Amino acid sequence: MPAGPHDVLEMAMDGLFRRRGVLDPSRVVPGLGASLSESLALGYLSGGPCVQHELGSYLGLEKSTVSRLVAGMTEKGWVERARDPDNRRFQKVVLTPAGRRAASQIAEAMRQRHERWLAALTPEEQHALAVGLPALVRAMTAELGDE
Repeated sequence: MPAGPHDVLEMAMDGLFRRRGVLDPSRVVPGLGASLSESLALGYLSGGPCVQHELGSYLGLEKSTVSRLVAGMTEKGWVERARDPDNRRFQKVVLTPAGRRAASQIAEAMRQRHERWLAALTPEEQHALAVGLPALVRAMTAELGDE
């Protein structure tokens, strides 16, 4: 049994990561083969093309990791690199039609999953989650200096 808030937070974070599909890409959207980082990148790119540095900033990943991520998504046919017309020195990462379909599949699967999870909670638990999670993200952001 947890001894205090630290233990509860540790167990909850561990459970969230394991159940959200961080360690097993087949759990994000079964059959799609998208890792969590690919899923987050596809979701971000749904908002429009961006340079790799921007994508890396959003995901909190190093330049070399983002480069490998984009290369893998390119191999899967989900993105392509295109020269930025405003600055030819930069390449933008752009979703392909297959990437838009994958992003849509992931978004819909996550929406349905989240609806099921929320439906399993009492109204009090839903309220606590709605208050507590944004507060936790705010505290983590303040400590880590992320945007």
